[in-house]
Amino acid sequence: MKKYSKWFVLPVLSLALLAGCSSNEDASEDGVETIRVLSSDDFAGFREEAVKEFNEKYPDIKVELDSVAYDQLHDKELASFNASGNAAYDIVDVDEIWTAEYAESAFIQPVTDRFTDDMKTGILQSSLDIASYKDDYYGIPMFNDVLFFYYNEEMLKKAGYDHPPKTWVEFTEMSKALEAKGITDGAASSWGWTATEGLVAYYTQFLGSFGGSYFDASGNPTFNDEKGVAALEFMANSLKDGTIDKASINNNDRQILDAFINGKTAFVSGWSFYWGEINADNSPVRGNVKVGLIPAVEGAPNATTTGSMYLAITSQSKHSEAAWKFMEFLGSKDIQKEQSLKAGALSTWKDLYEDKELNENHGALKEMEVQLGSTISRPAIEDYNEFSKELQVRLQEVLVGEKEPKEALDEVAEIVKELQAK
Repeated sequence: MKKYSKWFVLPVLSLALLAGCSSNEDASEDGVETIRVLSSDDFAGFREEAVKEFNEKYPDIKVELDSVAYDQLHDKELASFNASGNAAYDIVDVDEIWTAEYAESAFIQPVTDRFTDDMKTGILQSSLDIASYKDDYYGIPMFNDVLFFYYNEEMLKKAGYDHPPKTWVEFTEMSKALEAKGITDGAASSWGWTATEGLVAYYTQFLGSFGGSYFDASGNPTFNDEKGVAALEFMANSLKDGTIDKASINNNDRQILDAFINGKTAFVSGWSFYWGEINADNSPVRGNVKVGLIPAVEGAPNATTTGSMYLAITSQSKHSEAAWKFMEFLGSKDIQKEQSLKAGALSTWKDLYEDKELNENHGALKEMEVQLGSTISRPAIEDYNEFSKELQVRLQEVLVGEKEPKEALDEVAEIVKELQAK
C-alpha cells in the first residue's frame, strides 16, 4: 500500500515548519500594512466591492487585489511563491485540486490554530474539506461550487417540454428538437472543452453521471473501465453528430456562458457564478433560466463535478495577521450572504441555506442545494497537475477523432501507475 500513499493518504506538514513565516509581521512607515491578493476572476466584481468595504473597516490594512482568468491562476501562483516585492503575494486563491501540491511544497501556511469553533461547526463539511490536508486547515473556503445544469425554460416550452432533461438520452432528444424547430441558433448547447483544466472538470461530470469513478479503494485506476469509456464516447459522439456544438473543443467557460446569455443555446453547464450573470440587469435571458440536476444514464446518480476554492496565506508573507483578518472577513457569514445576494454564489455556512431573505432573492438556491448532494471530485493527488495535463491531451485527441476512448483512457491509466510507483 505504500506506493499509493501520496495519492490517497495525504501527509501533513508540521506547523513548526512554517512557524517562522507568520511571526515576521512588518508594517509600512505610515502604519498601514499592505497585503496583496491573487484571485481568480470568478466573482471578481464582488470581491472588488468587498475589498473597499474591508479597507473602510480596517483603515490600517490596505488590500491590493489582482484577478486573473482561472486557466492562468495556477502558473502565476507557482511563479509568485519564490518571488519577492511586487511579484509576491500574501494571499492566493487555491483550487481544491492544488491543496496537496501546495501544502506538500510548503507554499501555503496551515491555519488550523486560527480556526474558531464557530467555523468548525458552522461551515459545511464539504467546504471545510476543500481546504483540509489531513489534520490541518490551509485556508478559508470562499464559496460552495459545482458545475450546475442551467436551462432556458422559455425555449423548452416553445419546443413542447415542461421539464429539463433528466437523462442523457432525453438531453439528446430535446437538443435535436430545439435545433430542428429553429428555437436555438444551431446546437442546443455548447461546452467548454478546450484542452485546459475545464475539460477535466467536464469529463469528471460525465464520468460521475455515467456511474464511474477515478480510483477504487486500493488506488487502482477505474476511469478507464466501461463506465468511464462510455462517458467519453458519449461526449465524442455528441460532438460528431452535432447534438453538442462542434466549437466546444475550442470554447472556455466564458464563451459558452455568453452564448447562453445571448439566447443562442438552451442548455449550459457551468459554475455558480453563472447565476449572477444570467440574472444581471442587462441579461437578455433574465427571468427565463432555471437550474436542473445534471442528466445521467439510467441507474446512475445525477452527479456533477466539485470545484470550490479557498483563500490561503503564502509562506513568504510577512503580513499573515493582516491577511487572516481579510480572509476571515471575506469568509464571514455576513459577507457570504452578501455574496449570495449580489453575485449568486453559494454560501459555505450551513444556516444560510435556510435564510429567508436568501431564499426569497436567490431563485435557484433550493435547486442548487439539491445538486450539492450528488457530486464527484477530481482526485486530490500530489501529482494532480501532471495527471491532469496528460488527461487533457488524451481527452482532446478523442474529441477530435484522433483516438478511441478506450485507448486514450488506458494510456492515462498507465501514466497514473508510473506516477504511483515513484
